[in-house]
Amino acid sequence: MHITAKPTSFSCNLKCDYCFYLEKETFFEPQQSNHMDIQKLELFIRHYIQSSPNDVYFTWQGGEPTLAGLPFFEKVIELQKQYAHGKTIHNAIQTNGILINKKWCEFLKDHQFLVGISIDGPEHLHDIYRVTKSGKGSFAKVLRAIELLKQHDIAFNTLTVINNINVHYPLETYSFLKTLGTKHIQFIELLETDTFTEAAIPVWLVDQKRPSNVCEFSTPPKEFGNFMASIFREWVSHDVGKIYIRQFESFFNCFIGAGHTSCIFQPTCGDNLVIEANGDIYECDHYVYPTYKLENIKNGIKQLHGQQVAKAKELLPDDCKQCDYLSICNGGCPKHRINTGINNKKSYFCQGYKILFKEMVPYMNAMSTLFEYDQPITNIMPLVKKIGFQN
Repeated sequence: MHITAKPTSFSCNLKCDYCFYLEKETFFEPQQSNHMDIQKLELFIRHYIQSSPNDVYFTWQGGEPTLAGLPFFEKVIELQKQYAHGKTIHNAIQTNGILINKKWCEFLKDHQFLVGISIDGPEHLHDIYRVTKSGKGSFAKVLRAIELLKQHDIAFNTLTVINNINVHYPLETYSFLKTLGTKHIQFIELLETDTFTEAAIPVWLVDQKRPSNVCEFSTPPKEFGNFMASIFREWVSHDVGKIYIRQFESFFNCFIGAGHTSCIFQPTCGDNLVIEANGDIYECDHYVYPTYKLENIKNGIKQLHGQQVAKAKELLPDDCKQCDYLSICNGGCPKHRINTGINNKKSYFCQGYKILFKEMVPYMNAMSTLFEYDQPITNIMPLVKKIGFQN
């Protein structure tokens, strides 16, 4: 079980047009603070450490988690030390970087936080959707944060949301991200709908018979497949062992029998929970809706598991059950199985995934063979250079 903590809930100092979490304000009492108080924080840290093995992984997200303030995270460290009892504690934080300054960097460095920075490509692509509340682009501030992290020798990853615009610039986006100085890159396909029930619940969540309208900024499936396939060709030709792209690393893990590291393609769901600022624990951060609430931290963690999300994951259509790629895809994320009036029950991104898989599978097979015979998987690069791409 892993629990992602959202200490500031939906609160953010940006107003990205595509952000699915801003709507969570609808489901919280107006008088409640959007920041986790110290009492709930202590309960969470104590219970989470007690329920975890020797290595305990804390992930802090939002909204924007740095809005909780540096004193809040200093308290995090204090409480983790208090309740660790010999266990090794790891911390990761996903941030838009807007508040990162020298003091934040000193703290993150001193306590060995892994930092994830959200950036959607070069300025002309990033600033399309990732804007301030006044509508101004945030690129310059994010770049400043990255420079500060580098100055303080802080390891950071990048997270790039692929939308309907930057999806057309795969190599430009990838080349830019490599210039930032990180070896770890993650891409996220974007899918949001604007069809809701009277209770402000997305229709896809409660009524699969009723089609949902896909938001314009969502990633077109075919284009997403071409985007990832283009980057894969570049990566497998030049960057294996140099750049670590989360999707590709997860697929390689799967091919060598170690299982996916990305939850989207894992065969089961239910073990990646989320705790909100008010202490409520939900089955998944894509399912922070009343019917998916499991518990409040005041009642402990026990053996929580996302039963409803797990059942949704298991509901595969016949197309998926008969698909050659089922063993590596597992139907994708349940959230993506929306009814668009055309594509029902299987992943919205199915077409795109197949484009990527067709490109990727022969080379992943070759890399897994290299691994099996204790050969460096980087040997795939001269092989690709010699024989080229076969599709």
